[in-house]
Amino acid sequence: MLSKLDGQVLHFLNGDIQKPPHLNSHADRIIFNVSGKRFETTFECLNGFPDTLLGTEEERKQFYDPVRDEYFLNRNQVAFDSVLYYYQAEGQIYRPANIPEKVFSREIEFYRLFPSKPPETIATSSIRENGFWKRFQLLLWLFLEKPQSSSGARIWASLNIIIILISVCNLISESMPVYRHNPPAERIFFSIDACCVSYFTIDILLRLGSSPSKKKFLKEVLNWFDLLAVLPFYVELLLGENSGTDGMMALRVLRLFRITRVLKLIRHSQQMMLMLLVLRNCFSELGILFCTWLMGALVFGTIMHYIEVDADSGFDSVLYACWWAAVTMTTVGYGDMTPQTNIGKAFGSMILFISMIYIALPMTLIVSKFNTALEDWKQQERTQIYYKKRAIEENQSINPDDSEQGLEAASFVKQAADED
Repeated sequence: MLSKLDGQVLHFLNGDIQKPPHLNSHADRIIFNVSGKRFETTFECLNGFPDTLLGTEEERKQFYDPVRDEYFLNRNQVAFDSVLYYYQAEGQIYRPANIPEKVFSREIEFYRLFPSKPPETIATSSIRENGFWKRFQLLLWLFLEKPQSSSGARIWASLNIIIILISVCNLISESMPVYRHNPPAERIFFSIDACCVSYFTIDILLRLGSSPSKKKFLKEVLNWFDLLAVLPFYVELLLGENSGTDGMMALRVLRLFRITRVLKLIRHSQQMMLMLLVLRNCFSELGILFCTWLMGALVFGTIMHYIEVDADSGFDSVLYACWWAAVTMTTVGYGDMTPQTNIGKAFGSMILFISMIYIALPMTLIVSKFNTALEDWKQQERTQIYYKKRAIEENQSINPDDSEQGLEAASFVKQAADED
């Protein structure tokens, strides 16, 4: 072993230190020593990503240690698990729970775990070749849907939020008793509502016209909420006030949908959009949660009914007892029904303790999906920041908003291609 080490030191003194181990031997495996912890993988796995730090021999050789026949990296050991997973999972990144976000971002940036040229460059060029309408449609789509694309888009988004808040305040104010049956106040409220609805209508029509995929636009739940927010106003104009008792009841029901204007604020918050995405992907988990809650209410309610049936405590039927069990399991406890017997009180206390565990178990599945979606969203943010930094480094005169528009242009082209 000493002779082998002496031979490697002799090669080191002679200057033969840049030869990678896979050229000195026929082994296909490569060893990384990350701050004292050794990792092993294959050259084939690394060479699939030539744009990264460890993906090419020219980049790797600066870390090669010929004495130990390995690559030494004085970096974070925990983060390197994710680095190797990036190569093994064909470009997917995950952040371990025990490493801070700031530390992980620095490691990802050091290893350059991003493609050297985003596909948005090709996407933007294809937009330019498709005529004036496509270019105008792209600019209008960025203006309406991507507030971060330009200063004008930010102003439009801020105006949208202000109009929504004015509309909600107007809806609340006109419901106050002091303004009911007050013709001057009703005319003012109607004028404000008409202006807000006109703005919302123009916004919907522009977003529909600029959307690269009309099918995807119609499938979006938030777009249907936008339609419900303005539909009661136009129906009320068509029916008028002299529509009979049935017509007035229908108008009252339609007026309820005006509160959906609050939901328009969701599209202006990325965190709220993330929560909506998680809920959309958690239908099965929500179904499990509902089934566990329903089964618990039926079982506990039935038992409580037979315990309290003779105590004149309000548990007159299984249905009433199930209502009590439902509000008890969710720790609401209205107090309208309470057990009177000692056995009932003991059983109620047991239900309260069991339900905290019984309902919490399905919630862990939803929380896990939310954490995964949040990590994906943060990874997209890191990718966009990386692209903007590279664009500025390559051309110091470039506007940072231009690289942002280039990233969004790919999404526009992809949706347009799916529509075709």
